[in-house]
Amino acid sequence: MGLEELNNVLGHFTVLFKSSSSVASIFAWIGIILIVIVLIYYISVGFVKLTKAFLRMKVKYLGLVLMIAGIIFIALSIVIP
Repeated sequence: MGLEELNNVLGHFTVLFKSSSSVASIFAWIGIILIVIVLIYYISVGFVKLTKAFLRMKVKYLGLVLMIAGIIFIALSIVIP
């Protein structure tokens, strides 16, 4: 079900690329690739910082964070059918 929604959203982008000239589509793909590179960079930096924060965290706070994360996941599983 989630992949169908993603396909619908990405379908709008394919319409834009099919109706444009080849130079415009090349520039559009270059822009998308640059945005993806920046997103991957920020996600990896955030993951490294999160890992460092978990390693420096006291056991009491780590347990509290994991319990809150578990509650959030349970709530999401109830809300999202």
